[in-house]
Amino acid sequence: MNKTHSIITATITYCCFWFLLMGCNSVFAKTLYHYVVVGPDNQQIVRVIVDNQTCPTLFSNTNSFPMIVRAAADSPGQSKPNHAFFPVTVCELSWPADTPSLMLEGETLPHLPQKINNVAVIGDTGCRIKAPFAYQACNESKQWPLKEMSHAIINNKPDVLIHVGDYLYRESRCVTPGCQGSVHGYGWDSWQADVFQPMQELMAKVPLVLVRGNHESCHRAGEGWFRFFDPYPYDSQKACLNPVEAVIDQPYSVMMNSTTQWIVFDSAEIQELHPDKHINEFIDKMDHVRQLLKPGSHHWLLLHHPSLGYFYSHMLGWNGGTSEIYNAMVKGSKESSLLKQFDLLLQGHIHTFEMSNYSDTTLPISIVSGMGGTELEDRFPHKNLMGYEVEPGVKINKEVNEQRFGYLMYTEKNNMSEFVVYDASGLIQQSCQVNLVTKDFSCMRKSVNKK
Repeated sequence: MNKTHSIITATITYCCFWFLLMGCNSVFAKTLYHYVVVGPDNQQIVRVIVDNQTCPTLFSNTNSFPMIVRAAADSPGQSKPNHAFFPVTVCELSWPADTPSLMLEGETLPHLPQKINNVAVIGDTGCRIKAPFAYQACNESKQWPLKEMSHAIINNKPDVLIHVGDYLYRESRCVTPGCQGSVHGYGWDSWQADVFQPMQELMAKVPLVLVRGNHESCHRAGEGWFRFFDPYPYDSQKACLNPVEAVIDQPYSVMMNSTTQWIVFDSAEIQELHPDKHINEFIDKMDHVRQLLKPGSHHWLLLHHPSLGYFYSHMLGWNGGTSEIYNAMVKGSKESSLLKQFDLLLQGHIHTFEMSNYSDTTLPISIVSGMGGTELEDRFPHKNLMGYEVEPGVKINKEVNEQRFGYLMYTEKNNMSEFVVYDASGLIQQSCQVNLVTKDFSCMRKSVNKK
């Protein structure tokens, strides 16, 4: 009897030790999703979404790091505008210094390398359901291929993923067969369906640099943005809990390597039909951008709205970029043009891929990567856009585009910069060599399996 009791006691002790190591507190809270957000100055923030108020503990060797509540779950029955009900808790932990690895329930979390070599870029990823005309077939993978695309990106083994904004598109009730049964609104159900379920494996494996899009403005899905993705500490006074307010984040810097700096800019509250609304706030933010620029580096501006982009509509014809951003940079220039301080603009908002440079070779190369799964724009008619004026006096010199679902991969090798355009399944469509000094590029179309 004593021998049996000793065996049982030892077994329980052993199991409890491993339950602790693997995160036994998950017995009380189920971990739904986890990911790592890259914030100002490359600070990495671990986020975990759980189904109650109990946050897990992370481990590194013999050290333990309890996570804290970032945003608590809404109370059952709580009435909120915009169908923005969140019955889940978001936990977080800033990655501890001098800690090379962290584990959550036995799984190693993704960590940003000291030197980033491979960058995946995606944008405009949600399934578009918006009355009265936009009903994307979310239930058909070829019509909404975000999950397939996420798996393809994993195979490219990126060091980091940049998402250039617009995550949630299920704004209205579906009334057609292709999206039948879909959730809608701006709350947890839609965030889970549009973002966390299809991108779960990718988010668990790759650190994330996340840009806020206009679909994450306060009058749309802004509350979810501040709960899940905003890199700054959670502030309920500035978290879009009131959908009629406008909250604009401070821009921040991420160093890709010793020679390339990314500036992440929040353009979510731009009102394209009211170009002067919030313009003074955007000018102030652009002044802050100038202060962030590191001398001697290549500078990329990461934002959602493309100031020098273009798109085609069957109803409206050709249209230029978002003038609010362009005007904010021009009007906010106290010395030289802020726009000319950048080598490259990386944006979304237009649901296609396009790369262009301009007759003024001091302007940055403009890239739009908005083909991440949301219903694509009208196809461009066969037209040479050389000389097309996207802003007053700003004329296109060269452009390429790709009008299909897909993503980009960026690499730097042998002092050469390269963007490769992939389709949703991971097949290479074209490869573009980019010279950030001369603001020029050369693209070659391909159609081969990726290695």
